Amino acid sequence: MTSFLQDSSSITNASITNTPLESQARSILASAIHSIPSATSSYSYPRAYNSSNVDGVVDSTTLLIAARTLSKLGRSDLSWDFLRTLFLGQSSNGFLPRLIYLNHTNTDNKQKFEGAAWSDFIGSYPGPKLFGSKPPEEHAINPSLDAETKVWSSNTIMATPHHATSILEIFYLSNQTSDDVDNLSIFYSKLQNWHTYLHQQTISNCSDARHANDTFPCLIVRHPLETEIDMKSPLWESALMNVTQIVRDKKWNSGMSIPKEVKDSFDYPGDDIYNSYIYLLQCLNEGNNNVTSQNHTNYTKQFCPFGMLDVGVSAVLAKADMDMLMIGQILADKNHLTRPTMDEMAYTKARTNRSMDMLHALWDEDRGSFFNRLVTLTQTDDGWYNSNATMPLETSIAYNFFSMIDPMLNSSLVAKMSMQLLQRSGKLSFNCGSYPLWSVGGCTNNSSPIIPLVNYRVSTGLIRNGELGLGAYVSYGLLNLICGLPNSDESNLTNCRENLDFADAFDGASSLPIGNNIMQSSRTTAVVLDLLLPTKEFAYESEPPISASSVIFLIAAELVVAFAVGVVCLVLSLNLMRRANADEEGDEFVQLVNEHQHLYEESEDDEDAANASGIGAWSLELISSMSPMKWFSRNSASANNS
Repeated sequence: MTSFLQDSSSITNASITNTPLESQARSILASAIHSIPSATSSYSYPRAYNSSNVDGVVDSTTLLIAARTLSKLGRSDLSWDFLRTLFLGQSSNGFLPRLIYLNHTNTDNKQKFEGAAWSDFIGSYPGPKLFGSKPPEEHAINPSLDAETKVWSSNTIMATPHHATSILEIFYLSNQTSDDVDNLSIFYSKLQNWHTYLHQQTISNCSDARHANDTFPCLIVRHPLETEIDMKSPLWESALMNVTQIVRDKKWNSGMSIPKEVKDSFDYPGDDIYNSYIYLLQCLNEGNNNVTSQNHTNYTKQFCPFGMLDVGVSAVLAKADMDMLMIGQILADKNHLTRPTMDEMAYTKARTNRSMDMLHALWDEDRGSFFNRLVTLTQTDDGWYNSNATMPLETSIAYNFFSMIDPMLNSSLVAKMSMQLLQRSGKLSFNCGSYPLWSVGGCTNNSSPIIPLVNYRVSTGLIRNGELGLGAYVSYGLLNLICGLPNSDESNLTNCRENLDFADAFDGASSLPIGNNIMQSSRTTAVVLDLLLPTKEFAYESEPPISASSVIFLIAAELVVAFAVGVVCLVLSLNLMRRANADEEGDEFVQLVNEHQHLYEESEDDEDAANASGIGAWSLELISSMSPMKWFSRNSASANNS
C-alpha cells in the first residue's frame, strides 16, 4: 500500500485560515490518501483511519466527503481518481455498494499481500467474507481488467445515494476544465444506471401519498449499514426488536467471535443488537435471495425480517435526483456529446417529484418532525415476510434533521424543525449542552454523543434551506469542540490546543472523544476541512450557442459536399454506361468470328501445309467483314432503322 506522498505537498503546504486546526487536518487527510498499484492502473482512496488495520476497505461515505474536500483544496484530480475507485464496485444493474474491498498480490519473491484480507472483520468494519463467496447475479460487479487486482463489495448492502450530489459539487469546486466536463459526463452515465436501479427495482411501485397513514413501504432500508445512523442510536432498539426476538428464540449464534476493534468503537450497541446486525447480514446473503419485491397491490414481500423507511436516505435520494437534473442541464449547456435528451430530462424530473413525495410522506404534522417508519412485516408459511403498512418510529434523534439535506418547498417545515435545535427542554429538544449537536434529543441527564458527520449534514442542510445563522452555529460549535475552545463568538480558532483529536464522536457532557481506541478519522478530518474552508459560488459557464453565421456556413459547406458527391456519382455512371457499350461490341465481335469459323477452319490433311505457310490463308470475305469501317456502317444503319 502506498501513500500519495508525492502529491501531499499541495495539500499540506498551503493554508487558508492559518489555524492549527486546518494544518493538522490537512496533514492527516494527506497521509490517509492511499493507492493500490497494479500493472495497468492504480486505485486511490482515503483510508478510514490512521491505521493499517483497515487497508483496502473503501467506505463510500468517507470517500465522497473526502473527494469533495479535496476538490475544495484544489485537487479535483484526486477527487475524480477517488470516484473511479468507488465505481469499481458498481454492478451491471447499476447497484452501488456501501463498502468496497480492494486487494493486490505482488509478484515478488516474498508474495507480500496488500489490501483487504478475506476475513469476517477488518478493523471495526465487516469484512468481505461476511458477504458470501459468490455475490447475487444481479449485484455481481464487472471483473477488473487487471487480473492482479481483485475487487469485492458489500454486494447485499447498498450505499446511501449521495453520489450525484457529491459529483455535482466536485465539478462546481473544480476549475471546470474540459477534463472536468468529460469526467462529469462519464459519471453521469454511471449515475443514470444507479438511479434507474433505485427507482425501477428498489421503489418500482411506490405510492406517492403525502399522508403518513397512507404511506406504502417505498425506498426500504434492509440493514442498518444502509443508513448513516450510528449503531448505538436508541432507534435500533425499536427498529430491530423483531429481529432481536428471532435471534433469542432461535438461540442463534453467528459462530464467530466479535473482535476487540468492533467492541472498542464508539457506537458498539451491545451484544444483543450487534447479533441482530450480523443475523441480518447473513440473512441477506443466504441463498443470494435478498430482493425486495413490490407489485401493483402495493404489497411488499422480502426474505429477511426487517425493513425501514429512513428519513436520511429518502432526503438524500430527493436531493440526488434534483442534482441529476442539474448535471444533465450542465452537459446540455456545455454542448457535450453525451448530453441527455428532452425525454430523459423529463423522466428525471418525474423521478425528482416522486422522491420528494416519498420524503414528505414521512412528515408528522402533529409532532412537527420527520420520523422513520418501520415496515410491519408478517412471516408467511413459506418463510417470507409480507407487508403493506408501516408504523412510525417516534425516536428523538438528530438524524431526523437529515430531511433538510433536500431543500424544502415548504418553509414552515424548516421553521418548525429549526426551533427544536434551539429548545433546551422537551422530548424534541436538542440544544442540550455546551456544544451542538447532541445526536439524541430530549436533554435528559444522560449524555449523548456529538457526531461530526451529523453536525456536517445538519449544518449543510440548514444553509441550503436559508437558515444561515443556525447552520453556522452548528458547524462552528463542532470546530470549537475539536479545538478545545469555549463555544462562543469570542473564540478564535487560531488558539486551538496543540494536539487535536479528529474522532468519530465526542461526549456531549465532557467533550472528550468516545471509544476505547481513539483513532484519527479521515471522515471527521474531511468534515472539519470542508466546514472550515470557504466555499465558492456554485456556478458554471455555458458554452456559447452556435451563431447564425456559423449555421449558414455549415449549411453551405454541406451543400458543397453534397454537390461534389453528386458530380462524382454522375461521372461514375457515365463511365459505367461506356463500359457496358464496349462489352456489347466485344460480344458482337466474338459472335462474328463464330459465324465465319468455317472460312478459316482447315482439314487435318491441310495441317502441314498451313504450318508451312504461317497462320494459313484467310479469306478476303473474313477480312472484309472484320473491318472497323464495316462495323461503323452497320451500327449506323441499326441506329437509323431504330
